[in-house]
Amino acid sequence: MARWFVDRSPQQGIPSVSLRRLLPDARFVGCRDWEVSGCTSDSRRLDPGQLFVAVRGNRHDGHEFIQQALERGAAGVVVERPCPEAGRLQVVVPDSRAALGRLCQALAGEPSRQLSILGVTGTCGRNLTSALIRAIFEATGVRFGMVGSLGWSDGVTHRPSSDSFPGAEGLAAMLSAMVERGCQGGVLEVPSSTLERRDLEGLELDTAVVTDIGELSREDPRTLVNRRKSKARLFRQIIPGGTAVVNVDDPNSALLGSVNLEARFVTFGLTQPADVSAVIDRMDEHGSRFYLRGFHREALVQTSLIGPAQISQALAAAAVAWSHGLPLEAVVSGLETTHRTQGELEPVLEGQDFGVWVDRARTGLELKQTLATLKAIGTGRIHCVFGAEGLQPRSERHALAAAAEAGADRVTLTTDNPRTEDVNQIMDELLAGFHHPGRVRIELDRRLAIEAALSDAQPGDSVLIAGKGARTFQILASRAFPFDDREVAATWLRGAGRALSRIRRYSA
Repeated sequence: MARWFVDRSPQQGIPSVSLRRLLPDARFVGCRDWEVSGCTSDSRRLDPGQLFVAVRGNRHDGHEFIQQALERGAAGVVVERPCPEAGRLQVVVPDSRAALGRLCQALAGEPSRQLSILGVTGTCGRNLTSALIRAIFEATGVRFGMVGSLGWSDGVTHRPSSDSFPGAEGLAAMLSAMVERGCQGGVLEVPSSTLERRDLEGLELDTAVVTDIGELSREDPRTLVNRRKSKARLFRQIIPGGTAVVNVDDPNSALLGSVNLEARFVTFGLTQPADVSAVIDRMDEHGSRFYLRGFHREALVQTSLIGPAQISQALAAAAVAWSHGLPLEAVVSGLETTHRTQGELEPVLEGQDFGVWVDRARTGLELKQTLATLKAIGTGRIHCVFGAEGLQPRSERHALAAAAEAGADRVTLTTDNPRTEDVNQIMDELLAGFHHPGRVRIELDRRLAIEAALSDAQPGDSVLIAGKGARTFQILASRAFPFDDREVAATWLRGAGRALSRIRRYSA
């Protein structure tokens, strides 16, 4: 982000902002005010004359790199505590992360004031909901950008990104690019970690959507409360007259509608009365057909989305459109033309007579929803292959195990991305979440685990390979190796393994 400001073309000018105006609660050391034209929180990327913002992270504290920033030519620093080594120009703030967000947005020209920004949060379905919202708006003929876990678009070009939401610096640059491309708005897929890091500080949201909040944890009841508090941050940033869209089927989600009393409250739901709802007519492995209600007339929607959870996410998108007064024809077009998100209940089709699905489910709630969808559309047994990320909380691993035991007929535990954590420790914590761990198969080699589950499948069964989704790598220790669940499954289905499995099955 630091270089983005410096590299702007000269004819556009270099923006500058008053820190006194932007950070009224700050304490200035060495000056009464300060006009700055660039900032960064990464001392390694700092350009001479820029402002260094010291933020605290999970692993590193930016205050430890002040000296390095000054040596690279920082004009001054923003800190949370006075630092003698910072020299004479310091701006002391209560929260340097929040200050960084406001600075980045201001230096980018306040793009959220020129765009209709729609933020989507929730435990499950953020990516699909965001894609559906964007498709509906673009069906009306306007240009919309999007920022999410699978990449970002400036309204014209899609660019891949890391598996996580960009920080405050990257987000400001992306929104500014949307403005320059002539977008009328942008959809942000916002995870809890982004809200906790306060990377959205300085943004003005036109609409905030919550797909769901989740369930009470048996082991840590505070998890639900903390999750709700995290999501509430997004709703507080809705501008007066904006819209808060909540899932009325999830009582914990519905509570967020009262967080911002200056916002309009709009609901969607499948089982409870709502502003936007649906009646499901058909649902199978090929897609769904439902009647959309809440607009001036009922409309039939036929889509490749499957299962109640994905239909609920379609209703979330439709509720946003309803609150913006978009035509019903655009809503139906957007819902019908958007395909399932890559890596989310993605089928592997090689002519086999049983279902094979790859899904990114990494939490207990995500896995529970995915297994419930497979049960709703199938009649055979469900085989589930999954593992757990390294450094994942024990409570989440127990939730994964509980979801698998309740929703699958056969469970195979394997490695996911153990990273630097001992694989045996991960397996022990997963097994501790099962009531009947003796019924669980363990195969640490992920390829062999997938092949074993496929070889067990009978006609009409469903095999779910969970955890990676569209990710095509596996992290062992500190190295990443190529590994694609979809390709592993497809290769086995195309090859001799499938034929041998048939022979064994029919001879048994």
